[in-house]
This record gives sequence, structure tokens and C-alpha cells, in this order.
Amino acid sequence: MDYILGRNATGFCYVTGLGTKSPEHPHHRLSASDDIKAPIPGFLVGGPNPGQQDKAFYPTASPDESYVDTEDSYASNEVAINWNAALVALSSSLDALAVDSVK
Repeated sequence: MDYILGRNATGFCYVTGLGTKSPEHPHHRLSASDDIKAPIPGFLVGGPNPGQQDKAFYPTASPDESYVDTEDSYASNEVAINWNAALVALSSSLDALAVDSVK
């Protein structure tokens, strides 16, 4: 969870609208088309992708820094159900553990 929330090589929190350095331009049609500058909050983007399968410009080839916050970068900045489902599962598990430790 720390990695997702910003303790990583890029310093990005990969959840939109969370923290001081989070994705502003995710590859997500609803966020791009709602005429609001900020993306819809609470979505997890893919994060670094050393394969760099799209044509976006990546400032580095370093695997743990292969992330760019542009709408064109579907390889690293796309919102997808598989990542978001895993975030829900992880968050729920951590919440359950925290509740159990309080009892």
C-alpha cells in the first residue's frame, strides 16, 4: 500500500486525487471528457511499466521509473478494473486487520 500511495521511485501516489503528487491526466475517457481539469478522484492508474508499449515519451528507461502522467500513456497511466479491484481488496484487508487489532 505504501508503494501505491507514493513511497516509490517516482514519488507519485498512483490514486487520482489523493496526496500532493497524483495523476492529473490518466488514460480514462470520463476524466478526460467531463470539462473538469482534475480527474475523477479515487482511481488507481497502472504505474511504472518498463515495457513502454505506447508511443508516449518516457523520461527514463529505468523500470521502476517508467511512468509518465499523460493521457496518451495507456501503458502506465490507464485506469482499469483489474488494478482497481486489487486496490479494493487490499484496502479492505488492511481495514479488517486494523479493526481486529483494536479489539
